[in-house]
Amino acid sequence: MRIPIVPYENIPRAALTRGTEESLAAGAAKVNRSFKVHNDGGYFMKNYYDIPMSTVRGRKALWIVIVLIIVGLGAGLYAWMTYTYTPAVAAIIVVSPKGGEAWDAGSTHTISWTTSGIPSSDKISVTIRRIPPPPLQIEGQEFDPIVFTDLPNTGNAAWTISDMYPSGTYVLGLNAYESVPITNEISAESAEFTLSRQTLSQVLYPLYSDANWEVPKAETVTIGTSTYSGASVSSVPVTGTMDPGSIFTPFLNYYDSKLKALGWKVDNYLAAGGHVGGQTGYRKADGLILVRFSFLYHTVAEAAPSECPCDVTFSLFSEN
Repeated sequence: MRIPIVPYENIPRAALTRGTEESLAAGAAKVNRSFKVHNDGGYFMKNYYDIPMSTVRGRKALWIVIVLIIVGLGAGLYAWMTYTYTPAVAAIIVVSPKGGEAWDAGSTHTISWTTSGIPSSDKISVTIRRIPPPPLQIEGQEFDPIVFTDLPNTGNAAWTISDMYPSGTYVLGLNAYESVPITNEISAESAEFTLSRQTLSQVLYPLYSDANWEVPKAETVTIGTSTYSGASVSSVPVTGTMDPGSIFTPFLNYYDSKLKALGWKVDNYLAAGGHVGGQTGYRKADGLILVRFSFLYHTVAEAAPSECPCDVTFSLFSEN
């Protein structure tokens, strides 16, 4: 193939063959250019090189690659110049409760959450809201809606459910904020779950007055081959006593007198006792009540496993 003369350095030397009437100066990067009239009247360069077609195709492919690179760079530059940065949307998602849980007052559960776009240094507050049914009060709520404030943003918190919440359907609200006073908080609500307030048999009220009582909770008791489900309540331990008998005897006497006066009878099959506590069972018709106490010894050894001082705890159980 004959092509017009081009700069020498742009053509591989191996591809060049000398044509007629060419003149190349030794080591020169160009050739002399002159023209002659072709036999058909056209003007052509007098000097030319004979170049194999494979070299022409290679040069064509190279230029195609160069053009593609330029186009790619241009497209990238355009994308960079027109790109609009969108910051991550701050969000908090409640993981637990996930919805459908049935939790009892007095039980402990984990509230968990995840955050995105929120600094780990932010604080978390948790509130509770009851939703209908049942009908709500016209104004306000009959309980404190604040569960936690200023929690660290660790993703979870243990919640012991108070008995101040009436049985019903609830949602938790979680709020992330930087500091107090709260501004620009990020909020989310959980799915619906239910709370139940366990109720002891009314014959156990008023509770023994010389003890501080916890919140009633659900309990299942197994005695022999029988299982009983109901509610129980425990006292705050009386600590460091050297004479546990002086602590639990008035408690036992209080309920023995109270229940027998209401027609309840002792069931010796339900009785239990030992160096770590005791239990008295009462029955009336299909009802069951257990009056219990337990010891926690400060010193435990093989030689003296029941050595005081010790802590004494009271508990009551009534079958549903």
